Amino acid sequence: MPEDYSDHPLLQNLNPPQREAVMHTDGPLLILAGAGSGKTTVITRRIAWLIEEKGAHPGSILAMTFTNKAAEEMRDRVAQLVSVPVAQLWVSTFHSFCTRILRREGDRTPVGRDFVIFDPSDQKSLMKQVLSELKMSEKQFHPRRVLEMISDFKNRCLLPEEAVEEALDPWTRKVLDAYTLYQKGLRNHRACDFDDLLLYTERLFREDAMQAIYGTRFQYLLVDEYQDTNRAQYLLVQHLARRHHNLCVVGDEDQSIYGWRGADIRNILDFQRDFPEAIQIKLEQNYRSSQSILDAASTVIANNAQRLGKTLWTDRGAGEPITFKLSDDGRLEAEWVVSKLQEARRYDADIKMAVLYRANWQSRQLEEALRAADMPYKLVGGTKFYERQEVKDLLSYLRLISNPYDLQSFRRAVSSPSRGVGPTTLGKIEAAIPENGTALDGVAILLKAGELKGRAAREMHRFVELFYRAANEATALGLAGLVRWTLHESGYLQMLEDEGTLEAEGRVRNLEEFLSAAAESESLGLRLPEFLDRVTLAADTDQLDQTVELSLMTIHCAKGLEFPIVFMVGMEEEVFPNRQARETDEGLEEERRLFYVAITRAKSKLYLSGARRRRMMGSEVLGMPSRFLRELPSNALETPIRWGTELYQAGQGAWTPERVRGGGGGASVASELNRIRSFFDKVRANAEVDSEGKPAPVQLAVLPSTIVPSVPADSWSKGTRIRSPRFGRGVITAATGSGEGLTYTIRFETGEKRIVARFGMLERDD
Repeated sequence: MPEDYSDHPLLQNLNPPQREAVMHTDGPLLILAGAGSGKTTVITRRIAWLIEEKGAHPGSILAMTFTNKAAEEMRDRVAQLVSVPVAQLWVSTFHSFCTRILRREGDRTPVGRDFVIFDPSDQKSLMKQVLSELKMSEKQFHPRRVLEMISDFKNRCLLPEEAVEEALDPWTRKVLDAYTLYQKGLRNHRACDFDDLLLYTERLFREDAMQAIYGTRFQYLLVDEYQDTNRAQYLLVQHLARRHHNLCVVGDEDQSIYGWRGADIRNILDFQRDFPEAIQIKLEQNYRSSQSILDAASTVIANNAQRLGKTLWTDRGAGEPITFKLSDDGRLEAEWVVSKLQEARRYDADIKMAVLYRANWQSRQLEEALRAADMPYKLVGGTKFYERQEVKDLLSYLRLISNPYDLQSFRRAVSSPSRGVGPTTLGKIEAAIPENGTALDGVAILLKAGELKGRAAREMHRFVELFYRAANEATALGLAGLVRWTLHESGYLQMLEDEGTLEAEGRVRNLEEFLSAAAESESLGLRLPEFLDRVTLAADTDQLDQTVELSLMTIHCAKGLEFPIVFMVGMEEEVFPNRQARETDEGLEEERRLFYVAITRAKSKLYLSGARRRRMMGSEVLGMPSRFLRELPSNALETPIRWGTELYQAGQGAWTPERVRGGGGGASVASELNRIRSFFDKVRANAEVDSEGKPAPVQLAVLPSTIVPSVPADSWSKGTRIRSPRFGRGVITAATGSGEGLTYTIRFETGEKRIVARFGMLERDD
C-alpha cells in the first residue's frame, strides 16, 4: 500500500483485504464477503473512495441491492463519508432502478412512460379475467399457480413466444396462452407487474443505443448480494458493465438461499468466467461470532460442491461451545428451549435472543410453551400460528360443529372455500333463520323453498350435510380424526392442493401442524369444546409486550441479522433438511447453506435441538437426526455427540416391535427400523459425567414406547402410470414426503396436480 494512504480516514480500522477492496477502482472485482465480515462498511467506503480519491462524479456511480432499507442505509453512510453532495448518486433496489429507467425511456416499451404498477391483488384479478375469457377452469389452472409460472418465465427474460420450446405438455401450452392474454391485458391497462419492470428494462438495454447512453453514464457499478440475482438481473448487470467493465459485485455463495424464488447461484460462481480479468478478494475475518461458531459453520458448508471456498476466522477467541439437546418429543424440546431462555434472561434481562426454525409451522409448540411460561416474544416475518388465515378458516368449521349458533363462524366457513354464496345470498340465509334457530336451519329452509339456485344450491346442500354428518360421527372419529375428516370433507385441503403454489404448500403444512395440535390435545383427554377453549386462549395476544427482545422467526427472515444467543430447533430429517429439498443435490446444498446462515447469526452462544419423535400430520413419527448434525466438528460442541452401534437404544433395553403402539406387525416395524438404520448407521447421544466427574456410561437416544409409525402407503417411482377417479390417467413426475405425508406430483392431460396419496384413491395403470 502506498505510504501516503496508510492514515487515510477511509481506510481506518480496515483489515488488509478490506483495504484492498476499497482501493480497487478499475476493472471487474468480485468480493466474497463471509458472514459478519464488515461487508456494508467496505461497500460504503469503496463508493466514498471513488468520489473522494478517484474523483468520480456521484452521478456516474450506480449501486444496486435488494431492499429499500439496505439502499437507504448505504446512501446515508456514504453521505457522512464524503465532502460533496451525493444527491445524484444512484443507490436503489433493482426494481426501483428499473422503474426510474422506464419512466424516462418507457416510450420504447409497450406500456409507455406513464404506466401503473400492478400489485399481487391486481395481478390476480386480471388473471381471473384471462382464465374466464380462455374458458380455463380455475381448479385446473389456479390463478396464483399460473402467475407463478409466468413470473418464472419473465425472470428468465422469456416472452410467451420465446417460451414455446418449454411447453412440452398441454397444461404448459395453455399457461402460455394465458401468459399471452395476460400481457395484452397489462398493455390495455398501461400497466406493469413487478417482473415486467426487470423484463422491459433488460429488453431496452439490449439495444446498442441504450447501452451507449447508460453504459457511458454509469462508469462504476456495484451490486450487493450478487448471489441472490436471477437471470433478468444478471443480464441487466451484464449490459450496463459491457462498456467500462468497472463492475464490483459483493456476495457470499454460501448464503445463497433463495433458489426457490429464481436466484441463480451460478451468477456468482461464474463471475470470473464472465470477466476473466476480474480480481477476487475474500473477506474472511468475522467480527460477529466466536471461533467455535465459525468452525462449525465452515466445517458444515465445506460439504457443498457449489462454492468458491473461504474459511471464516475471528480474533474474538474460541468462546462458548455449541450446545446440542435431543428431547423426547417436540413439546419437551420447546419447554427445554424456554427454560434456557429464562436462564439467560436471569443473567441479563435485556439480552437479545432468537429462536430460528426451518418453516413457519414449527412456531406453534414454541409459542404455546412461551405463553405457558408467561414469557413475552415477538414473531418476525409471519402471523402467529393461531391467527393464520388457514388455521382460522379450519377453526370456523370446528367451532360451528361445536356450536351451530355461531353465526360468525358460519360466515367464514361458508366462504372457505368459495361456494358461490355472496353477500346477497348470505343476507337471505340470515333473514330465514327461525327464532332460536341456527344458520344451518336457515339454509335448510331456503333449500326446501327452492330459493337457492344453481351452484349455490348444490354447494349449500353439501355444506349442511357436512355438519349433520359431523354431529353424528364426531365421537367415533375422535378429536384428531374429526379435524382430518373436516379438512378432507370440506374441500379446503383439495382447494389448496389444486392451487399448487408455494404459498399453498406452506398453508397445507400449517394445517398439518394444527392436526398435530389436535392429536396432542386428544392424548390429554380433551374433547372438541375444551380444545377450542385452549386454542382461543393461546391466540389471545392482549397480554403480550411487543417491545421484547426475544424473536421467533424462520432462518430466511433472520438473514442479515445477528443475536448474542441463537436457538436452532427441529434438527431432524424431513424437518431440516426439509423433505422436498432432500430429493436433489441442488436442493440439499441450498438447505446446507440455510443451516450455515442459521449458525452465523449467533454471536456468543448457539443452541441446537431436536426431538426423538414429533407429531407430523397428527401422528407421532420417529425423528431421524438431521444429517447436518453429523457434519459438525466435535471440538466445537459442548459435549461430543457420539454414534452408537444400535439405533435409539435405551438403558432400559433396545427398541423392539412389542414396544411400538399400533405397529401393525413385526415385519413392518422391522422394515421401518432397517430404513432408519440406513440413515448414517448410527445415532448421536450426549456423553455425561457422574457425580465424581468420571465419564458415565453412554446412553443413546431413547425411542419412546408410545411411538406411532407413519401410515404405510404405496410408494411409486417417477414415471409410474396411474389412474385417478377424478383426473383420469396420468404419469408421476415427482414424489415427496412419506407415510401420511406422501404426496405425488402427477402430470394429467388436463395439467399437473399434487395429490396426497392417502386421499387420492390412486391406482396403478398397468
